[in-house]
Amino acid sequence: MKNIKYFAAIVVSAGLAFAAEGTSTSLSSVCEEALNSVKATLPANATSAKISLAEAMGVSKALKSAEEDDATSEKTIQLSTACSLYVNIVKVQGETQTLRNHMDENWAKRAATARDIESIQHQIHTGKVSDLKDHEAKLQAEMQQNQEKFAAEAAANEAALKAAGEREADLQKALAEERAKAEQRQKDAMNKLNELQSKLIQVSKDARGIILSMSDILFDVNQATLKADLKTSLAKVAGILSVYQQFNVSIEGNTDNTGSEEFNMKLSQQRADNVMNFLVEQGIDAGRLTAKGLGMTMPIADNSTKEGRQKNRRVDLVIQDKALQGKAEGAKE
Repeated sequence: MKNIKYFAAIVVSAGLAFAAEGTSTSLSSVCEEALNSVKATLPANATSAKISLAEAMGVSKALKSAEEDDATSEKTIQLSTACSLYVNIVKVQGETQTLRNHMDENWAKRAATARDIESIQHQIHTGKVSDLKDHEAKLQAEMQQNQEKFAAEAAANEAALKAAGEREADLQKALAEERAKAEQRQKDAMNKLNELQSKLIQVSKDARGIILSMSDILFDVNQATLKADLKTSLAKVAGILSVYQQFNVSIEGNTDNTGSEEFNMKLSQQRADNVMNFLVEQGIDAGRLTAKGLGMTMPIADNSTKEGRQKNRRVDLVIQDKALQGKAEGAKE
């Protein structure tokens, strides 16, 4: 409840009131409701805000998943903080576009009045119309009367745009700093994990994060039992994960296409579960881990060759910093 009140206070500062005293509203629902409220206020041409909103929805999705695992975990708090930053960024970007639209409308009205005056003057000077002088004078007086008002409003809008730009820059800087720290952590962890590189364990990196791909030779044949070499390596991985508390790990079991689909799916899930259970035994919080059997659905090599099938029989550890997870989720939307 304390966490919900904390996030609600941040959201209220953006002009949105949620999660009142005594509510059982979850952080993820507060985040989603705040984003939906901001979305409803966005001008149709607020492109930057809509791009940020898409990333924010990814953060909201990741927050919901984290909260289901552990509503008070560090991961949940970090993602809720990221969501609050995004709420403010989207709100500022929307307000900025609204100001620009209003300024464009004022300039358009001023230009239209000037064109009307020019048209009347042309008709008078060409002698086509002689009774429009009073109308011209009226338009001139109206334009003059609104001149100071228009200038003051334009100056106020410019000042508001500048202030909004500065606020957005500060928020973007805070978000960028979080991502930079996360990327440095992944780089440092990658250097440590590279020490595990061998014929049986391959270390790589892609858009999802750091990938540790472990050969099925480290398991008993057609079994999910972990061999001693794999336990030794996983113990080292657990040591690294204990230092980098910001990392989550998705454990993915994979097989080749030999045997039935049902058998392969069951075997891959058992292997993923056993790897996860071993990491938990080493002291890693289960809330940071997920285990999923993919069976034969995600091959990385040709199953028609012996070498290809061997590469496909593997368990992958996908290690990603929590601060980067929301961004990756947003990119998928």
